[in-house]
Amino acid sequence: MSGSHAENGSRMARALRASGLPRRWAARYPALAGPRASARAAAHVSGTLERLPRSYRFGAEVALRIAGLALRVAGPVPAGSSARAGHDRLARLPGFGRFLDLVDALALYGALDGERDT
Repeated sequence: MSGSHAENGSRMARALRASGLPRRWAARYPALAGPRASARAAAHVSGTLERLPRSYRFGAEVALRIAGLALRVAGPVPAGSSARAGHDRLARLPGFGRFLDLVDALALYGALDGERDT
C-alpha cells in the first residue's frame, strides 16, 4: 500500500490520526519512528480498515475515535514511565486489547513489509 491512503483525508485516515495511535507506535516501536515508516504504517492500517465490510469498518472507526478520546481522558503518561504504559492502559479497556494488537500488527506489517522505496 502506498502512503496515499493516509494522506487522502478519508474518514478512517482522519480517525487514525485523531486516535493518537501513530504517535504511540513511534514511541513503542523504534522501527516506526521515522516519517517514512510512520506514513507507510498509517497508510496500511487505514487502507486495510477501509476495505472491511461496512459494519466492521464502522466499528473500527468508532474504536479508533474511542481510543483517541480515552487517551485524552486518561491524560499523559507520567514522566519516567515507559512508552508502553499508555498503550497498556488502553489495552485494559474492555475489548481494546485485541483491537490494539491487530492495529499494531497491521502498522508493523505496513511499514516493514519490504515495499520498495521509490
